[in-house]
Amino acid sequence: KVLEEARRLVKNGYQEIVLTGICTGAYGRDLGEGMDLNRLLLQLKDIPGLRRLRISSLDPNDFTPELIDTLTGDPVFCSHLHISLQSGHDKILRDMRRQYTTAYFADLLQALRQRRPRIAITTDIMVGFPGETEEEHRSSLAFVERMALAGLHVFKYSPRKGTKAYDFPGQVPHPVKEKRSQDFLALDKKLRDAYARSFLGETLAVLVETDVEGGYWEGHTDNYLKVRFPAAEDLRGQIVPVRLLETAGDYILGSLV
Repeated sequence: KVLEEARRLVKNGYQEIVLTGICTGAYGRDLGEGMDLNRLLLQLKDIPGLRRLRISSLDPNDFTPELIDTLTGDPVFCSHLHISLQSGHDKILRDMRRQYTTAYFADLLQALRQRRPRIAITTDIMVGFPGETEEEHRSSLAFVERMALAGLHVFKYSPRKGTKAYDFPGQVPHPVKEKRSQDFLALDKKLRDAYARSFLGETLAVLVETDVEGGYWEGHTDNYLKVRFPAAEDLRGQIVPVRLLETAGDYILGSLV
């Protein structure tokens, strides 16, 4: 069904397909017959006319050597991966019952960047998990900064009845969680700006998505930079070359080439 839907979308003129799901990396495990995410991607990339294929989110444990090779080995796969880290401190990862370490995450990023050096990697970060100390928060913050990510999705731990963490000792007060969230949001802004600035002066392909005020159009590069540029004609749904000129808040101003 996924392949059928993808072929239908491409036939109808869609330039980019995004694979999304609650556990995208687990695709195919219930189907048998050797089907998994990597096999699906290998079939999707060969659909005639498909320009871009993007994965919405993956867990660190979803990656195999074969999947890494697939995602970095063909230009149809977008140079952007969202990999959910949750915390940059090993004790907190253990408390969360995560089956990976910060060292594993760092090695994964190195493997991806060796094959596609300028790939955008974004992640999820949770602050204020029960038992998180200020020292552990600072350590997590430092680790995430060292990873030179392209952006963060930051959220505060929220206690929910029925979960193991609900009864954990060391529940973090809301004002502390808010302060830690602000620390990571400031880092997010710094990381996004640094990544965007590294492409200024270059010409990248932009998938035009919508028009904005003043005769400008807006879209995304394959590495998920939001770009805005002026153009008189309707370019919606097209992939066009745009020279990136300057950052402007959460987007980059450019000019059509």
